[in-house]
Amino acid sequence: MGAWLHDENRAQGSRARQEDDYGVFELPPQLEAGELLLVLADGMGGEQAGAFASALAVRGFIGAYDLLPAVTIPERLERTLHHVNGQMALEVAGDPEHLHGMGCTLLAVVLAEEGLYWISVGDSPLWLWRRGRLHRLNQDHAYRSVLAERVSAGEMSAEEAACHPDRNALISAVTGEELELIDVSRQPFALKPNDQILLASDGILTLSEREIGTVLKLSLIHI
Repeated sequence: MGAWLHDENRAQGSRARQEDDYGVFELPPQLEAGELLLVLADGMGGEQAGAFASALAVRGFIGAYDLLPAVTIPERLERTLHHVNGQMALEVAGDPEHLHGMGCTLLAVVLAEEGLYWISVGDSPLWLWRRGRLHRLNQDHAYRSVLAERVSAGEMSAEEAACHPDRNALISAVTGEELELIDVSRQPFALKPNDQILLASDGILTLSEREIGTVLKLSLIHI
């Protein structure tokens, strides 16, 4: 099984500054909370604040995951997320002039013997590449998901949804305020031989499934 983190710096090299961050942490066996932790965050609130938010979220999540008391991996993921959100609130309260509106998406994945667990807030996708096909595993917390439901219900056309000015707006993010939506896997997702998983920021959504397949073959970061 391959695990991949998509590095936006390589995909969008024209941008002088990136607001996404990621980290990988090998979990101690005695913790019995998985084997590997992967975390990705994509910041918002302006370049400086966005980069600060994503770095805070990634380092805060990795630093707290193995310290907080919990019974199950999903519970540990949830407690760690709320801890990070609390850290974000403290930072914003300490410097509201510069950090107001700061926040980020957050996607954390735990690879365990029994399968894959995740928790996510925002629109950073977690994908499974299996037998040449791409499958999204986590929920999309962008307004485009609401628009897609309206299209399915016959309330608007696909063309109208594609042109909606707010389609990429987040409906949930880690900002230090109440988390509107959280997607957490309660049961392990079973992986098969040759499966690959991909964690990415939303910039990769500009690529086609075929192009993403090429990204996986080129191996940006292989765990």
